[in-house]
Amino acid sequence: MNRNDLKLFKPERLGNDDNAGGLRTRNEVTNGKVNDLFLPISDIDHAQSAIDIVKCYPSLDTPGTETLLDAHVFFSDPPSDPLVTMLLAESRGMTDAAKLSDMREMLESDVVAGQKLRAGMSGFLQYQNAFSTANLARWDYSGNEPQYVSLRVGDIIAISVEYDGAEHGNWPRLTHYAQVTRGGGNSSNGMITFEPGIPFATPDSDIVINTESQCTVLRMITRTSQVKYHGVSKLTEVSAGQILRVEETVQSLLPTVSSSVSHAGLSLSTNGADLVKKTLTQVATSAQTYLFTVNDVLQSDLATVDFTPEIQYIANGQLYDGADAIVTVANNEISATLSRKPDINTAVTVSYISSIRYAVYYHADRFPAGKEIIRGTLTGTVNWAIGSSSERLYELEDGLYVRRGDGSEYRAAILNYSDGTFMLEQGFSFLSYHALVGGSESDTGVQFSIPYNAILLTSFYLQVETVTGSLLSASSDEAGVITGTSISGSISGRFVAISFSQAVKLSTLRYDISEVVDLLPPPEIYNLNPLRLPEKGLVDIFHPWGTISIQHVQFQAVNSPAPGGTVNIRADADFVDITDSLGASLWTGTDDHYSVNKATGVVTLNSDFTGFTAPFIISDTLSERALVTSVESGQLQLAKALSRSYPIGATVSSVQILGDQQARIENVRDLAAWNDNWDVDGPGATASMNTIDYPIVVTNDAAINEDWLIQFTSATAFNFIGRRVGFIASGDTLNNFIPLNPLAGKAYLTIPKEAFGGGWVPGEAVRFKSVAAGSGIMPIRVVESGHSVVTKDQTTLVYRGNEA
Repeated sequence: MNRNDLKLFKPERLGNDDNAGGLRTRNEVTNGKVNDLFLPISDIDHAQSAIDIVKCYPSLDTPGTETLLDAHVFFSDPPSDPLVTMLLAESRGMTDAAKLSDMREMLESDVVAGQKLRAGMSGFLQYQNAFSTANLARWDYSGNEPQYVSLRVGDIIAISVEYDGAEHGNWPRLTHYAQVTRGGGNSSNGMITFEPGIPFATPDSDIVINTESQCTVLRMITRTSQVKYHGVSKLTEVSAGQILRVEETVQSLLPTVSSSVSHAGLSLSTNGADLVKKTLTQVATSAQTYLFTVNDVLQSDLATVDFTPEIQYIANGQLYDGADAIVTVANNEISATLSRKPDINTAVTVSYISSIRYAVYYHADRFPAGKEIIRGTLTGTVNWAIGSSSERLYELEDGLYVRRGDGSEYRAAILNYSDGTFMLEQGFSFLSYHALVGGSESDTGVQFSIPYNAILLTSFYLQVETVTGSLLSASSDEAGVITGTSISGSISGRFVAISFSQAVKLSTLRYDISEVVDLLPPPEIYNLNPLRLPEKGLVDIFHPWGTISIQHVQFQAVNSPAPGGTVNIRADADFVDITDSLGASLWTGTDDHYSVNKATGVVTLNSDFTGFTAPFIISDTLSERALVTSVESGQLQLAKALSRSYPIGATVSSVQILGDQQARIENVRDLAAWNDNWDVDGPGATASMNTIDYPIVVTNDAAINEDWLIQFTSATAFNFIGRRVGFIASGDTLNNFIPLNPLAGKAYLTIPKEAFGGGWVPGEAVRFKSVAAGSGIMPIRVVESGHSVVTKDQTTLVYRGNEA
């Protein structure tokens, strides 16, 4: 076995249509040949961006059954074009028969329909993109549905048609994924909107399908991380130990287009209420748990206010909040355990309602001096002469209201927020309430965190009213320095710290800020739904307990080659090659053109390279494999120190391990009958195949990954069928059976006639599995939108292993 036996084979079809991919062929991907696997990048690709997904087969191609131990693949260098990214997607769902449509579904498997929120939703019309919050008010106590449902802007939801039994022609089982663009819940009236609109109609709640009604179901989504991505980055520091500093540890699976979005009139208020939280910050380390010592955290069961402290942090350049953390309060301490490691030296901030400034007031108590009711925090009930004896109250600008079942609203009382007293409207009585109360909110300083990711510092503008009624304003420069009339401060990351030379009313503070956002492309551009990919299309390219390859390649020209000439390279290089201008390698197993003394680093030329095209380049590679134990933004922690030093710019690649590669037969068993069920075996047959003394023969260059069935049609005749490839041929027990693999031009396998023995009964069967000496992988090329000056580009896919 030598490196010529390790080949990269094409599938049945290349291209971008749904049927691309499929089984392995004997067509090799030619080393160094341009566009032999991926299609060329077109002008349209550069204009609107593109995602190209292909399939290929790294395979041990020998006529025997040699074993390649721990076969693995990786990209050893990134493309020269900064607008192009290469990834390997590793999925358990990859099979030899998988087509491009299947591979797209694998990539979208990161997001699946999750917890059921409501069954029996009103039917949707095709392309409808909204539904009434009244759908959320119907709660199935026995259906494991949560009583309270609130959908926020940005939430991803799944709307599906679900029922048991045979599929209905008018109402096929389909699922639509969408992002909420206007939120709401079962405690509010109005419409919830989402995009994109649903592309199919769904049944109304009273339509019966297979004895079931309420077949339109609303679900939240679940992220499953079924796909592991492998990429390549570069060292940013000289590395020789256990810590590698790299340019990036995440890359985007989706081409992104950035846009500036302005946010005007932002306040420090929380949850729609006029309250200002206290903010503390810590500098992020490699830890994932952060403790904030406090003695003024207000806690209550007041339903209108979320008293849970809010956490914000940045991981891999993205902003995360409490949905990605576990936050608890106990013993004068706020504990925040983050679901991701934050970027080192960025801010981890916590905001909470301070008991120094706020308290919960019950209307039967004495109203506290110097306080006022905080708008948006009141909850209560009132008796009404019309309808039920008690109605729930809610706040509007001009009073406290109740709502009838038909959606009509009636004012029940006018509230004085300064002293807690109220005046009832006619027909209402026995009003009770509780709410949050606070002081004047005057202060000479404030700290807060801007709730956006990539902010533009120069767009920050602030206005606030002093306690005497005058208006102050300030702005930020590009360094984050805030200056203005009686105002000074700074912005560090997203954390804002401001001092005022005179007392201000913090509830009047308003600020503007712009952020740079990545626009998600519509699904039809790439035939991928961005809502079903990892969040914002960002994927980890290195993984804890994953293997990496680190390598540094050095190039030099080989001028005027002639037998006996020598070239000096680095001693102990792990890989040496000479290539011509077309990318063709001059290596042969018999050293026809050059030979290498690795110990001395001397390469001796053995020919004048006739038959190849100048100029010639010799490359020597220093490399090794290592185990990653942890991944942080821009940093990899290794289990052991590297064996040598690698310079800045050396490449670090995540390795996809394919396992041992050897063609073989597994799990031969005899069946009394086969009932068209590939997943279940029945009782054994009366006869039995003898594959111990007469084994089924396969070869590395022709065997495929397949489940096989031999089904007897008489005592000696049978049909040979594959689970994925279907009927292949008929045979008999009187002759060696040698079915042809048309894609390989060789036999799938050979069954010696002696293995059959005798005594077979029509209907009996034999099942077994063949394993190929190669498996399909999924390389992905991502092209960002933009003008490229690179006219010819390439990357290197390395395929290697050890000889057994």
